[in-house]
Amino acid sequence: MKLKLSLIVTLVIVQISWTQNCDFKIREISSTIIGNSELIQKPEYDSIVSEKFIDFTPISEQQVIHKYPKIFKHINSCLIYNSKIKENRICKKTIEFKDYFDFKVIGSYSGNIVVEFQEYEGWGFISIDKKNGASFFSLGKPLTSNGKTAISYSNYYGEEEIALTNLKTKQQYIIVIEGWITKESKTYENTYYLKLESEFGANCNKV
Repeated sequence: MKLKLSLIVTLVIVQISWTQNCDFKIREISSTIIGNSELIQKPEYDSIVSEKFIDFTPISEQQVIHKYPKIFKHINSCLIYNSKIKENRICKKTIEFKDYFDFKVIGSYSGNIVVEFQEYEGWGFISIDKKNGASFFSLGKPLTSNGKTAISYSNYYGEEEIALTNLKTKQQYIIVIEGWITKESKTYENTYYLKLESEFGANCNKV
């Protein structure tokens, strides 16, 4: 997807299995930045030498609250984080099965604190800006090589959700591809490359 940000970012997808019965359809579900998609062949994908994704720096919830008291605090079972717009909170709930919610601060990256959470039939990551409390959600772990943009992907009951995020503005471009799973990702010069494989592997011809 070509995103019109302060820089140009492209997402390129390679389809590594298909037949007439294995349709490849992209559905846009959210767009606060403009985007489109490009499909390439496997040899082109294989030729890409990927830049290294930035690893999370470990940090605990207690450390976060101590270092950034204007943004973060903990009350009862809730992590509260303040932005310029409103006060946000995420709270642990373990009594009712369908109301279950648990979270853990798992690290920091590119000016963001990342919280991983699990709930009844759900999961995801919340990235929260250390300076202003602005945040964004991603179903998959956010990955970045330049600290300016990030990609995330995860499969939710047969639908592969892929999100591109501007880490400064927290704006996103999110698409869903039904019946496909991301097997691998690469990044090079503000371009993200994904290798997807059909969930119906036995029914699709591999190339």
